[in-house]
Amino acid sequence: MSRIQQASAAAQAGRRESNLLQETTLPPRSLLYSLVPCEIGSIFRESLTGYINRLGWTHHVSPRALITEVIFPRLDEQLRLSVSRLSVFCSQGAMSLNTRGGPGQSWISILEQLTAQPQLHVLTLPWWIGGLPFRRQLRAVPAWCPLCLSEWRDKGHSIYQPLLWMFQIVTICPQHRSFFMERCPSCHKRQSIISPNKTHPGECTHCAKWLGTRVKDQQEEEPDNEVMVWQNWVVNALEELLVTSQAIGPLQWEPFFKHLGNCLKEQRAYSKLGRLTGVNRVLLHRWVSGEEAYTPTLDAIFRFCYACDVTPVQIMTNQLGHLEQVIARGTMLHTPRLPRSRRRMDRETCQAYLRAVLDGGEKPQGLRQIAKHLGYELCQLYYHFPEECALIAPLSLKHHQQRKEERLNRVREQVRQAVLSLHSRGIYPSQRQLRPLLPAGFMRMSEAKDAWHATLRELGLEPQSLRQTHVGPATNSC
Repeated sequence: MSRIQQASAAAQAGRRESNLLQETTLPPRSLLYSLVPCEIGSIFRESLTGYINRLGWTHHVSPRALITEVIFPRLDEQLRLSVSRLSVFCSQGAMSLNTRGGPGQSWISILEQLTAQPQLHVLTLPWWIGGLPFRRQLRAVPAWCPLCLSEWRDKGHSIYQPLLWMFQIVTICPQHRSFFMERCPSCHKRQSIISPNKTHPGECTHCAKWLGTRVKDQQEEEPDNEVMVWQNWVVNALEELLVTSQAIGPLQWEPFFKHLGNCLKEQRAYSKLGRLTGVNRVLLHRWVSGEEAYTPTLDAIFRFCYACDVTPVQIMTNQLGHLEQVIARGTMLHTPRLPRSRRRMDRETCQAYLRAVLDGGEKPQGLRQIAKHLGYELCQLYYHFPEECALIAPLSLKHHQQRKEERLNRVREQVRQAVLSLHSRGIYPSQRQLRPLLPAGFMRMSEAKDAWHATLRELGLEPQSLRQTHVGPATNSC
């Protein structure tokens, strides 16, 4: 083949390749990264506001700048006017993006177009609890579990904000059985809903410090058993609602009120359940009458169902056996969880007590214990007395460390006395002999083992494991 023929053949091949590329339909490109939401199929699915934050950080810009430059100009004029100041909206009002089905739908549509992610609508509340009123459903500011953040970072997982953490009714992490936090352990400030800074996931939106460390005063308190039972029930009920919503779409609550009304009417139990659950019988009539435009909140429904030992989904599907048994017995399996009363704070009394703790007039204690003693919420103390709270936190940590060292010293002394007791009776104080003399699990503690070794050396003995390794002549291995 001549050079002319080779050139002609190459040109024809190039044209065919060019035509093939032109005929190939390329997938549509998104303006922003096509960021996949985290855990979209589980109870730990990401929240929409958390997704917006993570989208901004993925582009190495502040999420608030992403909204200003890319999302806000695409909203219609009426929605832009409803946000008078974008900074205030991102700090205080953006939590509504996790609840809205109307105006919030515009944000979702824009984000789905920009990212080519078609399922962002499921990151909002309507696709979890259906059409219940959104009032008092979500927190005013984000909360988080520091143990989850640290665990995700250590394992190299994505750090994000689950929608479950935003529920006001959920106060304890179901994985780590610890209270959520709402304030940075370093600067003691609450987090902005949409971050104004180009920080990293899991960092404070104000001081950029890592949020995966627990507030010092919270190390002393664990949820009591009654609270844990309630919180376990809440999480299980929420998971049941989520599974049902994933199976049939957004929940419709009409069957719930219809079946509940039929049961109450047949059993003539309005007054009885009103007394047992703490829900006024007139209010129960309003729940099921359908005549008034009134729907109870998720919190009220959960507290009623918890006291009756029945889940909302069971009532929706007409599984009323547990409810009928409660009505017949006239007693509750669970104590009804009554809403917390809002007390007006006595600032003088609170400040005097905080000062007494700082001055040594009261015993050192954590802020949660102080709030419980005074009868107020922890957030109220942080809000009204930020300086005193910031000073009490390190004192509480120091007191906690002192108590820990005292407890370990008691452990060491108990082990030492047990070793001396066995030795005085002519018994070699091995771990096997020590365990029956000590509380369960003592000898698994490194401090107890150190005390055991130290006492053996004091007596001129050595652990049997070391004695066995010295049996026989020493040999050199090559």
